[in-house]
Amino acid sequence: MKIVDPSGKEVTSKENKDAKELEKQLNKNIEKLLEPIFNKIKLQGAQVPQEQLMQLSSAAHQMLFNRMIFNLLKKVGVEQISEVLSEDDVEELQTSLSNQLQFVNQSQAQGSGQEEGPKQDQ
Repeated sequence: MKIVDPSGKEVTSKENKDAKELEKQLNKNIEKLLEPIFNKIKLQGAQVPQEQLMQLSSAAHQMLFNRMIFNLLKKVGVEQISEVLSEDDVEELQTSLSNQLQFVNQSQAQGSGQEEGPKQDQ
Protein backbone atom coordinates (compact mmCIF):
# COMPACT_ATOMS: atom_id res chain seq x y z
CA MET A 1 0.00 0.00 0.00
CA LYS A 2 1.25 3.48 -0.74
CA ILE A 3 0.33 6.76 0.85
CA VAL A 4 1.47 10.22 -0.14
CA ASP A 5 3.44 12.44 2.20
CA PRO A 6 2.72 16.20 2.48
CA SER A 7 5.22 16.95 -0.31
CA GLY A 8 3.37 14.62 -2.71
CA LYS A 9 5.99 11.84 -2.61
CA GLU A 10 4.68 8.28 -2.38
CA VAL A 11 5.82 6.39 0.69
CA THR A 12 5.58 2.59 0.84
CA SER A 13 4.28 0.74 3.88
CA LYS A 14 7.80 -0.54 4.59
CA GLU A 15 8.81 3.06 5.27
CA ASN A 16 5.63 4.25 6.94
CA LYS A 17 4.03 3.02 10.17
CA ASP A 18 0.65 4.60 9.32
CA ALA A 19 0.48 2.79 5.98
CA LYS A 20 1.44 -0.50 7.66
CA GLU A 21 -1.33 -0.04 10.21
CA LEU A 22 -3.90 0.78 7.52
CA GLU A 23 -2.79 -2.25 5.53
CA LYS A 24 -3.12 -4.43 8.64
CA GLN A 25 -6.64 -3.11 9.29
CA LEU A 26 -7.65 -3.68 5.67
CA ASN A 27 -6.33 -7.26 5.73
CA LYS A 28 -8.26 -7.93 8.95
CA ASN A 29 -11.47 -6.75 7.27
CA ILE A 30 -10.78 -8.83 4.16
CA GLU A 31 -10.31 -11.91 6.36
CA LYS A 32 -13.56 -11.12 8.17
CA LEU A 33 -15.38 -10.71 4.85
CA LEU A 34 -14.05 -14.02 3.52
CA GLU A 35 -14.44 -16.02 6.76
CA PRO A 36 -18.00 -17.30 6.08
CA ILE A 37 -16.98 -18.43 2.61
CA PHE A 38 -13.92 -20.30 3.89
CA ASN A 39 -16.00 -21.86 6.68
CA LYS A 40 -18.55 -23.06 4.13
CA ILE A 41 -15.78 -24.61 2.01
CA LYS A 42 -14.34 -26.39 5.07
CA LEU A 43 -17.74 -27.63 6.26
CA GLN A 44 -18.53 -29.09 2.87
CA GLY A 45 -15.08 -30.61 2.58
CA ALA A 46 -14.89 -28.99 -0.83
CA GLN A 47 -11.82 -28.41 -2.94
CA VAL A 48 -11.56 -24.94 -4.45
CA PRO A 49 -8.92 -24.17 -7.07
CA GLN A 50 -6.21 -21.76 -5.95
CA GLU A 51 -7.11 -19.43 -8.83
CA GLN A 52 -10.69 -19.17 -7.57
CA LEU A 53 -9.48 -18.45 -4.02
CA MET A 54 -7.31 -15.66 -5.40
CA GLN A 55 -10.29 -14.28 -7.33
CA LEU A 56 -12.41 -14.34 -4.16
CA SER A 57 -9.70 -12.52 -2.24
CA SER A 58 -9.33 -9.95 -5.01
CA ALA A 59 -13.11 -9.45 -5.16
CA ALA A 60 -13.27 -8.96 -1.37
CA HIS A 61 -10.44 -6.44 -1.56
CA GLN A 62 -12.20 -4.55 -4.36
CA MET A 63 -15.54 -4.61 -2.54
CA LEU A 64 -14.00 -3.11 0.59
CA PHE A 65 -12.20 -0.43 -1.40
CA ASN A 66 -15.41 0.45 -3.24
CA ARG A 67 -17.30 0.75 0.03
CA MET A 68 -14.54 2.85 1.61
CA ILE A 69 -14.54 5.21 -1.39
CA PHE A 70 -18.34 5.42 -1.36
CA ASN A 71 -18.36 6.23 2.37
CA LEU A 72 -15.58 8.77 1.95
CA LEU A 73 -17.35 10.49 -0.95
CA LYS A 74 -20.56 10.70 1.09
CA LYS A 75 -18.64 12.05 4.09
CA VAL A 76 -17.01 14.88 2.12
CA GLY A 77 -20.25 15.75 0.31
CA VAL A 78 -19.55 14.59 -3.24
CA GLU A 79 -22.88 14.32 -5.07
CA GLN A 80 -21.78 13.60 -8.64
CA ILE A 81 -19.18 11.06 -9.69
CA SER A 82 -17.95 13.58 -12.26
CA GLU A 83 -16.57 15.60 -9.33
CA VAL A 84 -13.94 12.91 -8.71
CA LEU A 85 -13.81 10.91 -11.97
CA SER A 86 -13.37 12.57 -15.36
CA GLU A 87 -14.00 11.21 -18.85
CA ASP A 88 -10.22 11.32 -19.33
CA ASP A 89 -9.80 9.05 -16.29
CA VAL A 90 -12.24 6.55 -17.75
CA GLU A 91 -10.52 6.61 -21.15
CA GLU A 92 -7.10 6.14 -19.56
CA LEU A 93 -8.33 3.18 -17.51
CA GLN A 94 -10.11 1.78 -20.57
CA THR A 95 -6.80 1.76 -22.44
CA SER A 96 -5.01 0.15 -19.51
CA LEU A 97 -7.65 -2.54 -19.19
CA SER A 98 -7.63 -3.25 -22.93
CA ASN A 99 -3.85 -3.64 -22.84
CA GLN A 100 -4.23 -6.41 -20.23
CA LEU A 101 -6.44 -8.51 -22.49
CA GLN A 102 -4.79 -11.29 -24.44
CA PHE A 103 -6.70 -12.84 -27.35
CA VAL A 104 -6.37 -16.44 -28.47
CA ASN A 105 -7.51 -17.45 -31.94
CA GLN A 106 -9.95 -20.36 -32.33
CA SER A 107 -7.37 -22.88 -33.58
CA GLN A 108 -5.12 -22.25 -30.59
CA ALA A 109 -8.02 -22.52 -28.14
CA GLN A 110 -9.27 -25.78 -29.68
CA GLY A 111 -5.76 -27.19 -29.96
CA SER A 112 -4.99 -26.68 -26.29
CA GLY A 113 -8.40 -27.82 -25.13
CA GLN A 114 -8.98 -24.70 -23.09
CA GLU A 115 -9.32 -21.00 -23.53
CA GLU A 116 -6.97 -18.60 -21.84
CA GLY A 117 -8.31 -15.93 -19.55
CA PRO A 118 -7.11 -12.34 -19.35
CA LYS A 119 -3.44 -11.71 -18.79
CA GLN A 120 -2.75 -10.44 -15.27
CA ASP A 121 -0.19 -7.61 -15.50
CA GLN A 122 -0.11 -5.82 -12.21
